[in-house]
Amino acid sequence: MDTSDAVRVAFDDGKRFEILVEPELAKESKLEGQEHDISRLLFVQEVFTDAGKGDRASPEELENEFGTRNVMEAAEQVFASGDMQLTTEQKAEMRDEKYRKLVDMISRRAQNPRTGNPHPPQRIENALDETGINVGWDADLNERFEEAVDLLKPIIPISLDEKTVALRIPADETGKAYDRIQQVADIEDEQWKDSYFTARITLPAGVLEELRQELQEMTGGQTEMKEVK
Repeated sequence: MDTSDAVRVAFDDGKRFEILVEPELAKESKLEGQEHDISRLLFVQEVFTDAGKGDRASPEELENEFGTRNVMEAAEQVFASGDMQLTTEQKAEMRDEKYRKLVDMISRRAQNPRTGNPHPPQRIENALDETGINVGWDADLNERFEEAVDLLKPIIPISLDEKTVALRIPADETGKAYDRIQQVADIEDEQWKDSYFTARITLPAGVLEELRQELQEMTGGQTEMKEVK
């Protein structure tokens, strides 16, 4: 079997154990918090002591280290506790993806204080390129967000002003509206009742009017929104 596309996850607690996993699914599960069953993650349903040589761990070795002879149970522990060893190309792809997500995050959450509107993503990307910020493949975007905004301030007018809004939407009109709200706002204190969905949301000030118009269109003018402190 060709395993050249697989990613190696290595666990070493005095003795080394390795598994080979599917790159995309492993990245989603290990780094992005998505849940995938170990049977889907494994490229080869084996636990190795040296995957490069094809040396499989014996049932005795698995039991001594993981308390089980079951390969899938042991592999799950290796994946959870081990280090994922990405290739240079995979890291470069993930670095680019993280950068695009940071640009999108800034575009959605920040705005131009002169106009009250969000900056277009391309403007954010052009300005961010000027800052020389380094976004690693394993960067925590929530931690890098405020740093990036601070670096952007000398280049473009940008602020993080937010609004908190109480809203009420008829329950049978909530589907698409809820998806859109999730994209641009933090949802707090949501309640689902027979007739209405109610929530308090916090979102960038520059996005508020746009969201108001979109929700009215989606719900036939039946969305109620009111700014709260």
